[in-house]
Amino acid sequence: MEWGGSDYGNLLMQYCFTTRYEGVSQAPFDSLNLAFHVGDDRSNVKENRARLEEKLGVSKLVFMDQVHGDTVVLVHTGDESPTCDAMITNVKGIGLAVMVADCIPILFYDEVHHAIGVAHAGRTGSLLNVGQKTAQTMAETFGSRMEELKIWIGPSIHVCCYEVGIEVTKGFEKALQVKEGKYFLDLQRYNQEAFLALGVKREHIEISDVCSCCNADYFSYRREKQTGRFAGVITL
Repeated sequence: MEWGGSDYGNLLMQYCFTTRYEGVSQAPFDSLNLAFHVGDDRSNVKENRARLEEKLGVSKLVFMDQVHGDTVVLVHTGDESPTCDAMITNVKGIGLAVMVADCIPILFYDEVHHAIGVAHAGRTGSLLNVGQKTAQTMAETFGSRMEELKIWIGPSIHVCCYEVGIEVTKGFEKALQVKEGKYFLDLQRYNQEAFLALGVKREHIEISDVCSCCNADYFSYRREKQTGRFAGVITL
């Protein structure tokens, strides 16, 4: 796993991006699959989630029913299981998780107002500006300021592998690369530029150089089709 964290007074924030290892699921979901909806045995997924909770040291880890939309949900108790593609909270002891297998897991941290968020930004979510709406909702809800917000754009499919048809390139012109008549999207750049336009500082945006399609340590729908989901997680 890729880990990080920060102390702020008596508050500890930590985040991680899981890999496909250290779980109990069998092929093709081997081994730390965190998603129920992909066809894996539910008992294995429950065990994998429990192992992640234990490693994080939290008792409540909230997962979303992700639908490639732009709805942002405020988590109050940690018992929620919302249908949405972004969540925010300022409640200590709660972890927020976003599951992916090529889409971008985006994590947010406002250390001034002690608030966190996650967003699921695939091609559709990026075009709907789900990440930017998450940042704006944190501003409206917690008073977060864009220049203070820290953002992690996690492991995901990169432009090297993200070939698409021309019919889905509308709106992505500035994040499009054309090679030998083929079209490739750079969703990391697309989201970074959108955050910069909001006023987020460039030095506060960290972009993982891991391409989930190239790197077999991560689940990749593009590479494997039937596969599991890894996650970006952030906790207070």
